[in-house]
Amino acid sequence: MQAATPAAPEAPGLKNNRAFVLGSLSVGHGLSHMFDQGLPLLITEIARTMGLSTFMVGTLFSVRQAGSSAISLGGGPLTDALKSYWGLILTACMLGHSVTYAAMGGSPNFVVVALTVLFVSMPGSLWHLPSTAAISQRFPDRRGFAISMSGFGSNLGNVTGPVVAGALLTAAFITWRHVFFIYAGMAIFMAMLVWWSLRGLGRGGSTTEGGDLATRFTYAVSLLKHRVVMGLILAALLRGIGLNALFNWTPFYLRETLGMSTLEAGFHYSLMTGMGIISAPVLGWLSDKFGRKAVMAPGFAVAALLSMAVVSVGGTWLLIPVMAGLGLFSFALHQIIQASVLDYAGQGREATSIGLLFGINGVIGIGSPLLASALVHYAGFGVVYYYAGILTLITAVIIAFLPLRRPEQVPAPA
Repeated sequence: MQAATPAAPEAPGLKNNRAFVLGSLSVGHGLSHMFDQGLPLLITEIARTMGLSTFMVGTLFSVRQAGSSAISLGGGPLTDALKSYWGLILTACMLGHSVTYAAMGGSPNFVVVALTVLFVSMPGSLWHLPSTAAISQRFPDRRGFAISMSGFGSNLGNVTGPVVAGALLTAAFITWRHVFFIYAGMAIFMAMLVWWSLRGLGRGGSTTEGGDLATRFTYAVSLLKHRVVMGLILAALLRGIGLNALFNWTPFYLRETLGMSTLEAGFHYSLMTGMGIISAPVLGWLSDKFGRKAVMAPGFAVAALLSMAVVSVGGTWLLIPVMAGLGLFSFALHQIIQASVLDYAGQGREATSIGLLFGINGVIGIGSPLLASALVHYAGFGVVYYYAGILTLITAVIIAFLPLRRPEQVPAPA
């Protein structure tokens, strides 16, 4: 973009109000993340009841990431091209959650679980594409803040997900299978709410912005030649690999190394995944006002130091503030990376750009859960905090050297 794009005038009616749309998208985003962040804790129970090895657990995490990245990489251009169907796509995402979680609850063995996990994260990954594109188009004047407010919803889900899963697993008569069936029922109810509130999302605007489907895929390839965009993708890749290791293995560290119950582990895990509920809106606003780099570079540096401190504090009371500190920067900084990429995206190509960001990171990072599982096998669960800390510190260095400009000054790539 060559200059700051003014916010588009709103059509009359509650469901066309951009605050209502942002709120509805944030609620759906929150439920998706509640499911997603409860999954690692549930996998600790699956591993126990099925007797899974560390390598088998790592395989589940890799398969899960493969499904997510496939949707992100291929779905971006299609989502942009199908703008008038965004409401239907979002409703389908919630129905997809219902189907996949019901299938997880009924999985009889590891092979079926692994096959089902391939599809579990697809609905949530697809949700990000029309949701982020719609927010970017409706809030071009406050993109960082608006995306972070959507992140507020996701962080609310990140806080509640592990706690809800841990609390349910604590009940004597509820197993991990029952939890998945409960998730499936919640997703059906949410699908009805999404259909009511967002079924008109994407309608009424131009459907030709960004060109035909072939042009959109060509544009996605052209982004790979843009030095700053590729730098952002590399930074997101390294940060994502480290963050995935933390999210995947922290429940195991808390339960197996520190001996916590599922409820205690869920509480501590929720601090690490969900404290962005406080920081995301603030960091998003600061990035709009002072620039993305001014927030991301020091934020990633602090997150790296906190990650490396986890093992040192062990099971003492200091673990609570350290986990909470990690949570302040977990998803909040990644949402600012998204806003940074969208600063370079052309009108009508937002989902393509975000899909490229998530998709490349996911494809390259498919093997990272297996690498993390190997580290865990030989060095224990605590090693993931040093592994994630080093990758996050490298991310901070990359961001510090990227020539990011203020959002209103960033030109679109050729």
